[in-house]
Amino acid sequence: MTDIGSHAGCQGLDRLLAETNKTLACKAKAIIALAGPPGCGKTFMAKHFARFGFGNFPKNKIAIIDDNNIYTTKFWQLRWEKIKPNKDTWQDFANTQRSKILFFSNWLPSRFIDSADIVVNMEVEEHERIARLRKRYPARPDKFLIQQAKTTTPVEMPFTYDVLMTYSDPHNETRRWAIVWMLKRISSGLVGGKKSSFE
Repeated sequence: MTDIGSHAGCQGLDRLLAETNKTLACKAKAIIALAGPPGCGKTFMAKHFARFGFGNFPKNKIAIIDDNNIYTTKFWQLRWEKIKPNKDTWQDFANTQRSKILFFSNWLPSRFIDSADIVVNMEVEEHERIARLRKRYPARPDKFLIQQAKTTTPVEMPFTYDVLMTYSDPHNETRRWAIVWMLKRISSGLVGGKKSSFE
């Protein structure tokens, strides 16, 4: 396991993309686990990748599972279907996904999957996390208290991974980064009438 340290914003996403491409130089599919307590930004990131793609990979080359919902998009509209992953069947399920990258986002990814190529521990200032949870559960103080108490991300064994990265997005740069990359892919695909080399 290699810990590549803490990264933030667009530069952090560039580093994650580089690590992903490095993994795909050796494997047919990259599994990326997004971990962290509720309110840290996992779903925000997952939804933008589902809508706009991830770096040089268009959205039809990635699969997004967020809190055990698998996302699909028609134009920008998200649709989701509930699934029930478990460690015994996870690898078989992952192999059926027609994607180069599979993102699995959950407070405890290790509860449902047995391995990942890259684990991204999402971080946010605690006051910001609490503010997000209050906004998410305005009429459910019981739910807010449950989610507020989830402050750590324990690992449930067996669970293995190759690369660990800590990521924060204090200025909400994920959307901009994803859109810029989408425009790069479109531009590259139109130059000289050639199909994009990214696809």
